[in-house]
Amino acid sequence: MLRDDDTHHRTQRFRFRAVALGLLLLPALVVLLTDPQRHDIVFVWWLGVLPVVLTARTDGWRGAMVMAFGVVLLAVLAHTGVAATTGQAVSPILPPVLIFFLLAAAAIAWLARAMGDDRGDVEDLALTDRLTGLPNRRHARVFLETMFGSAERGRPLAVVLFDLDDFSGVNEAEGIRGADRILVEFADLLRSNTRRMNLSSRFGGEEFLAILAGGDEEGARAFAERIREAFRAAFDETHPTTLSAGVAAYHPSMKQPAELVAAADLALGRAKDEGGDRIRVFGRDVGSEDVRRSREQGSTAPRTPEAYISDPASMGNRPPPPDLIPEPSARFGEGRTILLVEHDSGEREVFDSYLEQEAFEVTSVEDAQGAIQALRSEFDAVFIDLQLPGLSSSELVRAVKSRWPATQVVVITADRDARVAAEALNAGADRYLFRPVDMPELQSALVDALARRDRLRAEEDRRREDARQRGAIVESGDNLVVDGLLALAEAAERRDHHSRGHARRVADYAVAIAGGLASPPEEFDPDRLHLACLVHNLGMISVPSEILNKSGTLTPEEFERVRRHPEVGRRILEPALGDEVVLQVAGWHHERWDGSGYPDGLAGEAIPLAARIVSIADALDAMTSTRPYRKALTWEDAVRQVRDRAGTHFDPGLLPAFRSALPELYRRFRQAPPTTADGDPDLDLEVAPSADQ
Repeated sequence: MLRDDDTHHRTQRFRFRAVALGLLLLPALVVLLTDPQRHDIVFVWWLGVLPVVLTARTDGWRGAMVMAFGVVLLAVLAHTGVAATTGQAVSPILPPVLIFFLLAAAAIAWLARAMGDDRGDVEDLALTDRLTGLPNRRHARVFLETMFGSAERGRPLAVVLFDLDDFSGVNEAEGIRGADRILVEFADLLRSNTRRMNLSSRFGGEEFLAILAGGDEEGARAFAERIREAFRAAFDETHPTTLSAGVAAYHPSMKQPAELVAAADLALGRAKDEGGDRIRVFGRDVGSEDVRRSREQGSTAPRTPEAYISDPASMGNRPPPPDLIPEPSARFGEGRTILLVEHDSGEREVFDSYLEQEAFEVTSVEDAQGAIQALRSEFDAVFIDLQLPGLSSSELVRAVKSRWPATQVVVITADRDARVAAEALNAGADRYLFRPVDMPELQSALVDALARRDRLRAEEDRRREDARQRGAIVESGDNLVVDGLLALAEAAERRDHHSRGHARRVADYAVAIAGGLASPPEEFDPDRLHLACLVHNLGMISVPSEILNKSGTLTPEEFERVRRHPEVGRRILEPALGDEVVLQVAGWHHERWDGSGYPDGLAGEAIPLAARIVSIADALDAMTSTRPYRKALTWEDAVRQVRDRAGTHFDPGLLPAFRSALPELYRRFRQAPPTTADGDPDLDLEVAPSADQ
């Protein structure tokens, strides 16, 4: 970097010297090559260059060019007038001399601009205040922008804006040198009390900004009080000045670093309005009324964050730009939902109070079963106590992440054993907190979780858009992706000679039941449901053939292999289609209304509607199919089984649609009756009349 700067400055010096040499040699060439009687033109050159150079020095390149054109105009008028008076012709070398003069003036102006830019670059690149030796405003701005980015990812951040009260009186009483000495002494005091991970800077004039990375509101206030007491002890009665400070802590409602500084500036203004020599905190000592008043008093013209940061001279003396003042009551939970699973009522109340204060919509339950029921809706984040009764917390974590992958799961435990936290993370949790959880730590976890969720949702939206653009849903008969998946599903079905035709019958049944819905969801598409049924057992391709074709009862280990096929099918389908209905059916067609199904133990409306419909269709076909170890049920008995198990296995709310669709279901059953043992082994174990029922 330094070598590049040196090369740049050497190049600039070379260009400047070349232009200067040209300015010197060109008049000499005019003298040597022209008629001595025409040497008066040379004086135009010599006399005109001087004002151009001076103007470039004072007014920049625009002023230099205006002056150059003015000189040319005067020269033309003067020579034309002389020629008219004396009867002599205008010198033929006048036009080229004036053209060369304008070119030279342009070169001077260009150099003046380049030198001005260099001077500004040097000033901007300087990171240290020359008087105090502290980091300067630019250094503070860069550091604050970096720390603000960390705060957006969940790390605490606070700033303190200091101001020496009535400093103009100090200037009058002690002169500039005396005032500078006070600034230097205060800078030394500030430097000696600032931790290395933080940064204290001279922000302009008698204002100093301390940036406390990892600091919260309480810590920043304590830091400000410590500095104020040290300042009072160090200066005592020797100097007629006191110290005021404004404190502001990062809040997720803030969207840019300038808002944090504006908040501290507003708090500083409140401290000075009350007489100075005090500390005020934004959001605590400074309320909504202060913000309203500041906005009324402030300029109505919009101010950019850059303009505010680069002009700190009035900090604490007038209201900061109204468009940069955040509301103290601004809450970052607006429009966000939280599911809190906590068995301790006292802890639940503490969490509820904070979350509702930040405007989150909170659903609180005390056990895993209540959480499973609540998962019919998607939440932004779920907080889970690891010491829950009933269903294990790890199973609940897996249920949340499988049903709503983008939902952020934060587990809370009192056990500081790393094994407990590791189990939760392995189950799919995104973060863990140890008890007791303080509010800054909870806020940090929430900020991090919500930011991560937003990123995941954006990625998911992009994947779905890609899938839509590829036409990866059944909208055209020649879709290669769909054709490939259907062929793979058919191949998986053919591995089990008991399951031929099962997927198509399930698809026909499911579409018929869906057609009986009184008010189907707007996004519910029969074509997508039909496709979902055709590939719903795709995961069976992972089950060995000897298990699929086993004539006897499956062992627990073999049954466990079968139970995993919904997860396998979802993993295969997700990158290829990205269609939500297809993924829901493939992943959860074996879930039960009472939560006793698999793979995730979802219950009630937490099971997607499409999966609940297919669950009935799948069971109906399985029960009317023959097995090596039992005969098929009659159509009437199978229908009775569906009705009897509504509320345990099946959604009772689907019974009206099922009854409405019975004629169509029976017609399709008679058109293509199962001829062999159809269905899949796990459904046989679930719904066939046997000892476990």
